[in-house]
Amino acid sequence: MSNREYPISRKFHLENVGKEEDVYASNGEATSGFGLFVLSNERVQYHFREEDMSLDEAESYIENCLNNLPDETVDELCKKMCTWKDHLLTDCYPDMKCPDGLPDAQGRDLLRFISVSDIYIYRNPYDKNDPLFGASVLAGMEWDFEDGIEIIIKGKEVLEVREFLGYGEYAIWDESDDG
Repeated sequence: MSNREYPISRKFHLENVGKEEDVYASNGEATSGFGLFVLSNERVQYHFREEDMSLDEAESYIENCLNNLPDETVDELCKKMCTWKDHLLTDCYPDMKCPDGLPDAQGRDLLRFISVSDIYIYRNPYDKNDPLFGASVLAGMEWDFEDGIEIIIKGKEVLEVREFLGYGEYAIWDESDDG
């Protein structure tokens, strides 16, 4: 499969790439590897299915998209995370003891309170020729200690910040995205 959206490059490479069991994959198998996620400046585990994309395509999407998000996208992500944080601290856990600076943190200051563990990369399940990839970024946040959150990204656009639901590619695309 060719992915016209993200040119294949040779700068970013996943480390320790191997097969893993994937409960969401039809054949029960996925590929994963470790690499830098620039936004949180952490080494995270990236997951994808080789039936959907090649290793080169996954690495290219990580380098050219996930690790190269436009300033507007990062600002939108931070705005959505602030909304999530403020809702939880005000409505759900008003008496929660927070780390210093968290209650007043806004914008990019909020990034220091997240910890990304895994990123799942997907191709549109309704149109395998769609050149746009999407990702589900799983993060722990110091204000949501139960299930963590999921950041849903389509291409370079942040669609949603929410509790982790694990819908995979179906959180990114719906049947109307069938080409």
